[in-house]
Amino acid sequence: MKLKILGIIFLLTLTACGSSETVRQANESDFHKEIGFAYYIEKNYQLAYAEFHKALQIDPNNKDALHGLALVHMEFQEYEMARDLFLRALALDSNYADAWFNLGICYQRLNMHKEAIDSFSKALSNPLFVTQDKAYFGQGLSYYRIGKYEDARQSLDKAIKRNIMLIDAHFYLALTYQKLGNYSEASKTLRTAIKLHSVYKG
Repeated sequence: MKLKILGIIFLLTLTACGSSETVRQANESDFHKEIGFAYYIEKNYQLAYAEFHKALQIDPNNKDALHGLALVHMEFQEYEMARDLFLRALALDSNYADAWFNLGICYQRLNMHKEAIDSFSKALSNPLFVTQDKAYFGQGLSYYRIGKYEDARQSLDKAIKRNIMLIDAHFYLALTYQKLGNYSEASKTLRTAIKLHSVYKG
C-alpha cells in the first residue's frame, strides 16, 4: 500500500513538473512573439521574422506568432506563404478576427476576391473586432473588383458610416456610383473625398 501511495505521489510530481515546463515554454514563446511585434511596428522586418521563428520553435501552436510571421511575409510580398500561415493560425482559433481580416487583404493581393470577401465577413462576424470600417472597405473593394457594384456600394457605405475620414472608401464609392449609372451621387461623393483629402493633408 505504501509503495502504491509513493507511486501516485511520483506521478503527480511528474505531472506538475510537466505542467510547469509547458507554462515556461509558453511564456518564453510569448516573450519572443512580443519582441517580434515590437520589431514589426518599427518596420524592422528581418528581426521580426527571426523573433517570430524563435517563438514558433518553442511553441509551434502560438497562434499570435503565426499571425505575426504571416504579416512579415506580407511585407516581403510572399503572399502564398503568408496565406498558409494565416490559415494555420485560424486552424488553432477560428474566431481570430484579426487573422481573418489580414487573410482577406492577403487574398486581395493574390487576386482572389471571393475568398477575400468571405474572410472579411468572418472578421466582421466577431463582435469584438475593432476595425470594422477597414473590413467593410476591404469587402467593398473586392466586390468592386469582381463587378458586384450594388454589394460594393452597401459595404463601402457601411465603412464610411463607421469612419467618415476613410478617404479611399469615399473614392471607391464614387467609382461604384459611376458604375451604377448614378452620376449625381458619384460627383457628390467624389467632392467629399477631395474635401476630406484637403483637410487631412492640411
